[in-house]
Amino acid sequence: MSYDFAPLVNNTFPAVSQRFAAINPATGQTIGSVPECAGLVDEAVRGALAAQREWAQVPLFQRVGLIGKLAAVLEQHGEELAQLDVLDTGSPIHVMRADIRASVGMLRHQMGLAPQVFGRSGDRFTGDNIHFTLPQPFGVVARFCAFNHPLMFSIMRIAAPLLMGNSLIIKPSEHTSLSTLRIGEILAPHIPPGLIQILTGGIPVGEALVGHRHIKRITLTGGKNAALAFYRIAAESGHLKDFTFELGGKNPMVIYPDADADKAFTSAVHGMNFYQTAGQSCGSTSRIFIHRSLYEQAKAAIKTACEAIRIGEPQDPETLMAGLSTQQQFDKTLRYIEISKREGLPLLTGGARLTTPPFDKGFYVPPTVFFDVTREHTLFREEVFGPVLALIPWDDEQQMLTDINAVEYGLTASVWTSSLDTAMEFARRVEAGTVWINGASKHFPGFGFAGQKDSGLGQEETLEELVSFTQLKAVHYFGAEGRKNVEIRLI
Repeated sequence: MSYDFAPLVNNTFPAVSQRFAAINPATGQTIGSVPECAGLVDEAVRGALAAQREWAQVPLFQRVGLIGKLAAVLEQHGEELAQLDVLDTGSPIHVMRADIRASVGMLRHQMGLAPQVFGRSGDRFTGDNIHFTLPQPFGVVARFCAFNHPLMFSIMRIAAPLLMGNSLIIKPSEHTSLSTLRIGEILAPHIPPGLIQILTGGIPVGEALVGHRHIKRITLTGGKNAALAFYRIAAESGHLKDFTFELGGKNPMVIYPDADADKAFTSAVHGMNFYQTAGQSCGSTSRIFIHRSLYEQAKAAIKTACEAIRIGEPQDPETLMAGLSTQQQFDKTLRYIEISKREGLPLLTGGARLTTPPFDKGFYVPPTVFFDVTREHTLFREEVFGPVLALIPWDDEQQMLTDINAVEYGLTASVWTSSLDTAMEFARRVEAGTVWINGASKHFPGFGFAGQKDSGLGQEETLEELVSFTQLKAVHYFGAEGRKNVEIRLI
């Protein structure tokens, strides 16, 4: 079967002459094609503007009702979307099924948060004057989604802008667009024309969206270089933009000598997200700082755990880990492995692509672990976004904390210790937007997910995300005494 979906523009599915191949990364086979939509951007924005003007007048609880309907419809198509993502990303089916549950759950969570935005007006009185704020939409919002969780990012990023009265243009990664295009087909019968647009393609589409004068609010889940390019394009357009960026990470996990060692070593493997997306996760704890007293024990346990992971074809429910999602990420991972070998890092396990059938046709790299990593090594500083883990021994706590914070990233961190004082001091001092204590890689709705330093700007998955899709307008109503004062001042 060939998947050749069309973009969603004003609730129609226009034919596009220029298309590029969609590749199943597990087999290397072409499974369909993706439209290049740069020529449709202006039409989509015009439709989004018209839809937004009407949508902004719809009462909040009717907006909430529509999001609830969309959540139910998408849930009904969950298995289909999960299977499509398996073909397009090469990730295991158990991950994609979890993604549909998480994304629909986030829609429903944000439905419950929406009324709180309009209960935060901060009314004030001065004499008989009344002062309050009105949260108002930006207009047209563009959301750029990452390749590693396409259906999850496309679905869970719908609610916040729409609930706040904006219209939405979704731009999925050009590498994994199929499920998002299918989402457009599923949603079109249930939404006002132009409220949601889905445009696919490469750099030209992104540049046209970011530079468009009528798109004032933009979010990106991606990399730092893309975020910097967005700033440049916006500046060159001559129009101010409001950005949220969720970017990369080189995330630490610290194991103290008083930690529950067995659980900590297990968490080191789970936190790397080998099981989820072959390490293709911005939140992966890819640097494990292990106290010297536990170091040899940790190496043995992590090696055993990594080599026990069942690598298989992504459609197999028994598969725990599959391959990488794109040729680019596959090449990048192998490049970092070679760099680490050239720099003399000792290899604990893995370290080469899988070449035996059925893996020889896909982008399969087993869990790869290097040890005795120091600040001088490339693997210490740079994000791989693949299944490559760095083990780092430490003796001096102050130096360890300095080393952790020495990189440009600040997304997540994990600490394992039996001391609450130690854990809280670590949480205070580590430069990261999310800190897990005696755990890793879990998201909890309502608590947000955000980066510090070059890992991003803005909050997602929380009330603040909804607020970020509004602009506050201050309104001052003058009572009788106030009007008299105004008249006196004017005279």
